[in-house]
Amino acid sequence: MTKPAIAIIQARCSSKRLPNKVLKPLSGKPMIWHIVQRAKACVSVEDVIVATSKEESDNKLYKFCIDNGIKVYRGSLNNVLDRFVKILRKHGSDYFVRITGDCPLIHPPFIDKQVEALKRYNADFIKICGPSPTLDGQGVRSVKSLFDVASKTNHKDDLEHVGSRYLTENIQEYRVVKFIMPDDLKSAYKVSVDQPEDYRLMSILYNELFHEKPIELFDALNWLDKNPELAKINNCVKESKINIELLKQGTKPIDFCGTVHW
Repeated sequence: MTKPAIAIIQARCSSKRLPNKVLKPLSGKPMIWHIVQRAKACVSVEDVIVATSKEESDNKLYKFCIDNGIKVYRGSLNNVLDRFVKILRKHGSDYFVRITGDCPLIHPPFIDKQVEALKRYNADFIKICGPSPTLDGQGVRSVKSLFDVASKTNHKDDLEHVGSRYLTENIQEYRVVKFIMPDDLKSAYKVSVDQPEDYRLMSILYNELFHEKPIELFDALNWLDKNPELAKINNCVKESKINIELLKQGTKPIDFCGTVHW
């Protein structure tokens, strides 16, 4: 492979909080389509693959991918970690981008900068300094660290969240880069789509800003700044229990192998 990373978009249609959200339309196109197009815009990404399940509930998602020339892999519904392992064993990538299928505003320059940072320090994981909910769901890690985590854990949370619990609890086992965000990306806006309020906000935003090419993230943030009442639509949406737990554990001291200012 000529580029160092592969992007894997984990997606399913059986979400309890918002069923079929990955196929819900944003400006006439399913959300998964928008995410794929944005992932393809990353200069460091060689391939983009949607990782879904073999369950009947995901047949429509699979068919959409096939019909639209999007690479797709089907595996276990509950063992998402295994989906990633199976895909990465077939590719020669050094790094992978874990993209969640509920983030229609992933930021290609942010993904590319993470890959660059990991390469520079021969590292496994990026630790973002300072909260930035706007950039959730688009983390880059080393493939070797994923294989290592998969060999050491069978915890339900790790299977569902691609080893996130083990990695957080045992971060000292890996090389971690401290990633310092610029002020203009330290945004509190939640742009992932977990519940109906999130989808309503993204639907309005996409109807306003999408014009046949990916929306620039800063254009979206500027629009949210100018429309504060609309930006409040999803203020009541709370983080999932696992995310809250991992955020608390993420305050543990880390011996960083390097620091990147972006």
